[in-house]
Amino acid sequence: MAGRGQNNTGELLHFAATRMRVTGEPTVPLRQYLRSLDSVRWVELPNTTLAWATNREPTTLANFIEQRSQLEIRVTAFGGYFSISKIVVFNKPVATGYPQ
Repeated sequence: MAGRGQNNTGELLHFAATRMRVTGEPTVPLRQYLRSLDSVRWVELPNTTLAWATNREPTTLANFIEQRSQLEIRVTAFGGYFSISKIVVFNKPVATGYPQ
Protein backbone atom coordinates (compact mmCIF):
# COMPACT_ATOMS: atom_id res chain seq x y z
CA MET A 1 0.00 0.00 0.00
CA ALA A 2 1.49 3.33 -1.04
CA GLY A 3 1.82 6.00 1.60
CA ARG A 4 0.74 9.60 1.34
CA GLY A 5 2.61 11.47 -1.39
CA GLN A 6 3.99 8.33 -3.05
CA ASN A 7 3.32 7.38 -6.65
CA ASN A 8 4.83 5.03 -9.19
CA THR A 9 4.86 7.09 -12.37
CA GLY A 10 8.55 6.58 -13.23
CA GLU A 11 9.89 10.01 -12.34
CA LEU A 12 13.59 10.48 -11.62
CA LEU A 13 14.39 10.92 -7.95
CA HIS A 14 17.39 12.61 -6.38
CA PHE A 15 18.44 10.59 -3.34
CA ALA A 16 20.24 13.29 -1.37
CA ALA A 17 21.09 11.67 1.97
CA THR A 18 20.37 8.97 4.53
CA ARG A 19 19.90 9.41 8.27
CA MET A 20 19.87 6.50 10.72
CA ARG A 21 19.46 5.81 14.39
CA VAL A 22 22.18 3.16 14.59
CA THR A 23 24.36 1.69 17.34
CA GLY A 24 26.91 -1.06 17.27
CA GLU A 25 30.48 -2.23 17.67
CA PRO A 26 32.74 0.87 17.59
CA THR A 27 35.69 -0.87 15.88
CA VAL A 28 33.64 -1.92 12.82
CA PRO A 29 32.69 0.68 10.14
CA LEU A 30 29.13 0.61 8.84
CA ARG A 31 29.00 0.56 5.03
CA GLN A 32 26.10 1.85 2.94
CA TYR A 33 25.34 1.37 -0.75
CA LEU A 34 22.56 2.84 -2.90
CA ARG A 35 21.67 0.63 -5.86
CA SER A 36 19.42 1.24 -8.86
CA LEU A 37 16.92 -1.27 -10.21
CA ASP A 38 18.67 -4.59 -11.01
CA SER A 39 21.89 -3.08 -9.57
CA VAL A 40 22.78 -1.50 -12.92
CA ARG A 41 24.24 1.56 -11.15
CA TRP A 42 25.38 1.82 -7.57
CA VAL A 43 27.30 4.15 -5.30
CA GLU A 44 29.15 3.44 -2.05
CA LEU A 45 28.39 6.06 0.59
CA PRO A 46 30.97 7.19 3.16
CA ASN A 47 31.44 4.84 6.13
CA THR A 48 29.71 5.58 9.41
CA THR A 49 31.55 5.19 12.71
CA LEU A 50 29.47 3.24 15.20
CA ALA A 51 29.19 3.62 18.97
CA TRP A 52 27.61 1.42 21.65
CA ALA A 53 25.41 4.31 22.76
CA THR A 54 24.90 7.68 21.12
CA ASN A 55 22.49 10.60 21.12
CA ARG A 56 23.19 11.44 17.46
CA GLU A 57 21.70 10.24 14.19
CA PRO A 58 24.44 10.51 11.55
CA THR A 59 23.47 11.93 8.14
CA THR A 60 25.34 10.61 5.11
CA LEU A 61 25.26 12.53 1.82
CA ALA A 62 24.39 10.43 -1.24
CA ASN A 63 23.80 12.48 -4.47
CA PHE A 64 22.27 9.57 -6.46
CA ILE A 65 19.67 10.04 -9.23
CA GLU A 66 17.55 7.09 -10.36
CA GLN A 67 13.89 6.08 -10.77
CA ARG A 68 14.04 3.73 -7.77
CA SER A 69 16.76 2.76 -5.34
CA GLN A 70 17.51 0.27 -2.61
CA LEU A 71 19.71 0.92 0.41
CA GLU A 72 22.12 -1.82 1.44
CA ILE A 73 23.71 -1.60 4.89
CA ARG A 74 26.42 -3.97 6.12
CA VAL A 75 29.61 -4.49 8.06
CA THR A 76 32.54 -6.44 6.65
CA ALA A 77 33.97 -7.86 9.88
CA PHE A 78 32.92 -11.39 10.78
CA GLY A 79 30.58 -11.22 13.77
CA GLY A 80 30.25 -7.43 13.48
CA TYR A 81 27.19 -6.13 15.31
CA PHE A 82 24.89 -3.20 14.58
CA SER A 83 21.31 -2.29 15.42
CA ILE A 84 19.19 0.13 13.38
CA SER A 85 15.98 1.47 14.87
CA LYS A 86 15.19 4.19 12.29
CA ILE A 87 16.13 4.95 8.68
CA VAL A 88 15.23 8.12 6.79
CA VAL A 89 16.10 8.46 3.08
CA PHE A 90 15.87 12.02 1.77
CA ASN A 91 14.76 12.23 -1.86
CA LYS A 92 12.87 14.53 -4.19
CA PRO A 93 11.66 14.31 -7.80
CA VAL A 94 13.89 16.09 -10.33
CA ALA A 95 12.33 15.01 -13.66
CA THR A 96 9.17 13.32 -14.88
CA GLY A 97 11.14 10.55 -16.61
CA TYR A 98 13.81 9.69 -19.14
CA PRO A 99 13.49 11.21 -22.65
CA GLN A 100 11.57 8.95 -25.05
